[in-house]
Amino acid sequence: MIFALLNNLKKQSFTGIAHIKTKVNSSPIHWKVYFNEGKLIWANGGVHSQRSWQRHLSKYCFDIDLKQVNFSSSEKYCCPEYSNLGILLQRQISTSENISKLIINKIVEVFFDIFQEEKSTSLDLDAEKLSLSNLIGETSGYSPISIDLERGFKQMQQEWSAWSKSGFASVQPDYAPKIKSREQLKKAVPMVVYQNFTKLLDGRRSLRDLAVGMNKDLLLLTKSIYPYVHKDLLELVSVPDLNLVETPKANSKSKSTSQSKQLIACIDDSPQICQIMNQIITRSGYQFIGIQQPIQAVPKLIGVNPKMIFLDIGMPILNGYEVCTQIRRVSKLQEIPIIMLTGNDGVFDRVKAKVCGASDFLSKPIEVDKILQTIDKFSTSNSPKMMITG
Repeated sequence: MIFALLNNLKKQSFTGIAHIKTKVNSSPIHWKVYFNEGKLIWANGGVHSQRSWQRHLSKYCFDIDLKQVNFSSSEKYCCPEYSNLGILLQRQISTSENISKLIINKIVEVFFDIFQEEKSTSLDLDAEKLSLSNLIGETSGYSPISIDLERGFKQMQQEWSAWSKSGFASVQPDYAPKIKSREQLKKAVPMVVYQNFTKLLDGRRSLRDLAVGMNKDLLLLTKSIYPYVHKDLLELVSVPDLNLVETPKANSKSKSTSQSKQLIACIDDSPQICQIMNQIITRSGYQFIGIQQPIQAVPKLIGVNPKMIFLDIGMPILNGYEVCTQIRRVSKLQEIPIIMLTGNDGVFDRVKAKVCGASDFLSKPIEVDKILQTIDKFSTSNSPKMMITG
């Protein structure tokens, strides 16, 4: 059993990496568990290594301007993710409490996947001895955060017990729910359920992605969805990992070729709306970025430093009010104008938008003249004070 082997490494006060490997349908899967003198400091790998990293950052470090932190020094170490967290601690950008929560939940998630996979597949473990400095670099500015193997294993077992007792032992939380037939679903469920499902369950977001994005417990979310899988209305499909490496390069290239142009962002889950806004904004001489997944909004906005933000209210996972509130918590985004877009032109929506920190309010359908007027209005003002446009 893999966890017995990991426990042996703990007893040896091992420092280094435990490599856990297997193959599923001829595809290799590789996890890494990092030790410092027998204590756990990090774990990563699996089929969704990058998705998992982004999920944990968005949950525990969503208000941090990661683009303003130079992480290049971490690339030379064997555990760059932990080294990055160490930089946040060393510079007092984040708290040890938040980083500790991130680390323990990341380790437990990896343990969960290893434990589930070992139920059906044989796993191999190789231990690679390394010094702490080779793993994570210099730690003189902070005390490395670590947890006991038994603590991580116990928490994982509790989660696994609840998961398996609910009948989900063979259900992969990295799979994404997807509608099999919209026509059949529409006939079988109330309209409100149908509308929510068509917005949320597009086969691109895993159960874990949805749980974090909706701020819901993974097990409870899965329980609410799975009856429709049994009824053959939904299916669970595999989704690829994210490629987070290429994004900064694309942003860097965009900035270098048109540094003089200011950027305007539009956060809307509708590709059609983003396309329309792209045409209006770029024709007006600005750069444009469309963000269709609200869970990714704050990290992306921090990275591109927009002049203005157009934000749809009615989005899945996180609605516009929640996104607006998150944006206003970030110091460098607090003064950027946020213009809320909505198909409901009601007093309640306007008041709630103002409370969340919106600067303006535009009704859909989008009208070119009103978008241009709004851009002109805020071109000479950096104040987020609420205004109303009919």
